[in-house]
Amino acid sequence: MKRTWFIFKVIFILLVVTLAMLPIILSSHPWPVASRDYLYENALSDTGAVNTVSSIYLGYRAMDTLGETLVLLVSITGTMGILMNLSRKNEGEEALSLSLAPEKRPTNAQRTHLLEVVASKLGPVVLLFGFYVMLYGHISPGGGFQGGVIVASAIVFLALGTETQSKLTNTTVLGRIEALSFFVLIIVATSGVFFERGFFGNPIKSGSSLSVNFIILLNIIIGLKVGTSIAVMCIAMMGGRHGH
Repeated sequence: MKRTWFIFKVIFILLVVTLAMLPIILSSHPWPVASRDYLYENALSDTGAVNTVSSIYLGYRAMDTLGETLVLLVSITGTMGILMNLSRKNEGEEALSLSLAPEKRPTNAQRTHLLEVVASKLGPVVLLFGFYVMLYGHISPGGGFQGGVIVASAIVFLALGTETQSKLTNTTVLGRIEALSFFVLIIVATSGVFFERGFFGNPIKSGSSLSVNFIILLNIIIGLKVGTSIAVMCIAMMGGRHGH
C-alpha cells in the first residue's frame, strides 16, 4: 500500500511539472535578451566585478541577497531551537561528543586514527580554499555563499579531527562571529544612504578602481555569516558542545 502511494505521488509530481513546463516548451515567443545584453555590456563598468553573477547578486539584486541571508538566519535559529529543546528532554542521557571517549579509544584505534588524522589534515586546506573562493568571487566562480559553505565544511572537519578545545570550533565564538557579521552587513547596506547612493549602494563608486572593493567586502561579510551559521548548526547536530 505504501509503495503504491509513493508511486502515485511521484507520477503526480511529474505530471504537474510537465504541465507547468509545457507552455514554455511549446511557446514560439522569443527569449528575452534585453536584460542579458545589458548585463553583458555594463556589469563590469557598473560594479567592477568580472564575474557577472557576483555583480548581479551583490549589485543589481543585493536586496534579494539580504533576503536570502535573513532566510538562512531564521532557518538556523529554528534548527537551534529544536536542538535545544531536544537536549533539555535528554538531559539525563549521556552527552554526545565529536570525539571518542578515552576509554573507548583502545578498541576503536583504527577508526579514531583514520577519522581524526584525515579530518584534521583536510580542515586547514579546505578552510584556505573557502577563503580563496570567498575573496576571489568577483573575478572567478564563487563568492560569499559558496565560500561560506566551504568554510563551514572546514570547521566541521576541524571539529571532527581535533580532541582539544579550539576557538574555531567553539559554538559560542562562532555564534558571536555570525551575529557580528550580520550587524556589519546591515551597516554596510545602509552606508550608501549617507552618500546618496541608496540602500545597498556602493559608497565608494566614484572611484572606478575602488568600485570592486565593495563587492569583495560584501563577499567577505556574507561568507563569514554563512560559514559560521552552518558550522554552528552542524556541530550542534553532531552533539558538540561549546568546546566540543
